[in-house]
Amino acid sequence: MSWPGRIWLQPRSALWWVYCLVCFGGLIGFVLQLLPVAMVTWTGILVGLPFTIVTLLVISTLILWLDFFRAHVRIASVLAMGFVWGAAAGTGIAMFANDNIIRVIQNLAGEGFATDWQAPISAAIIEEAIKGAGVFTVACLARPLLTRPMHGLLLGGFVGLGFQVVEDVTYEANAGLQSAQGDVGSALIVGVLRLLTAFTSHWMLTGIAGIGIVTAVGARGWSRGRRLLTFAVFYLLGAAMHFVWDAPVTGDSGIGSTLGRIAAYIVIFAVVYLWVMRAERRWFRGVVDWVVARRMAPPDELNTLISRRSRRRARRALRMPHKFARVRRHQLLDWVQTVDTHTGHTTV
Repeated sequence: MSWPGRIWLQPRSALWWVYCLVCFGGLIGFVLQLLPVAMVTWTGILVGLPFTIVTLLVISTLILWLDFFRAHVRIASVLAMGFVWGAAAGTGIAMFANDNIIRVIQNLAGEGFATDWQAPISAAIIEEAIKGAGVFTVACLARPLLTRPMHGLLLGGFVGLGFQVVEDVTYEANAGLQSAQGDVGSALIVGVLRLLTAFTSHWMLTGIAGIGIVTAVGARGWSRGRRLLTFAVFYLLGAAMHFVWDAPVTGDSGIGSTLGRIAAYIVIFAVVYLWVMRAERRWFRGVVDWVVARRMAPPDELNTLISRRSRRRARRALRMPHKFARVRRHQLLDWVQTVDTHTGHTTV
């Protein structure tokens, strides 16, 4: 059975049909909600589109660069499914749900409170729940393939990125309605700001939450308590970061505050990423020990892949051009991913 080649097509699975219907319904809802605005401010969307495309290309490249051991190669179709959920289902459902939760907050706490706090509340509860549901759905459909924290970071990152780029389009479309500068000027400002803050946006928040969701669903050899604790820590961390990002700021609410939060979020993500990478290195050493014990491969070359420093040292010792060294490294790493997928023996 070749899981990576057929994960996107599982017509015998009820959950797969739920995934398809939610994505289709969300897309229809998004189009119906955005179309009246887009017909008026379509020039703003066109002006903002290059910024959205750059965001897509830069952030997707960043996510894959973070994948040190090339886990994404075996789960490319899974990541595509996550992206589709975020782009099609996520934004359409969130737009509808956010409008309704705003009314609930207004009725319960008053107009003034709702004006200040409706954005962070709906972001932390509604948007993260919708994106998290997508991570959970795809993780269940691809459970044999998603077993490590890095898988969660990748899947969550692409679900969040899908949501992020489509949300950018909605911001650019709405900008012309909310400013006297007109469609083009407002969309240009929004496009620039969204691009500058793209590095700490939805991909990061859902990537962090995805670590908890995927490990809770598919981590090998983890106790139930450990899976639940990991889920709670990382999901709540992603939701809390989203809440704080959208929360009103007293005093300096300009660019200084934004830059401060960007710096803080990069530090938080760096700490999370170091934890993920420690788990990745434990996983890699486990696979290497397993294949060496069975004499499937010599250990020397595999062990040089454990860090960037060891990779550089090996390339210099062999006096191999960087291009050829990279091809060989990719071959070995892809083989290790395949071994792990088909044996299912490792834990992290």
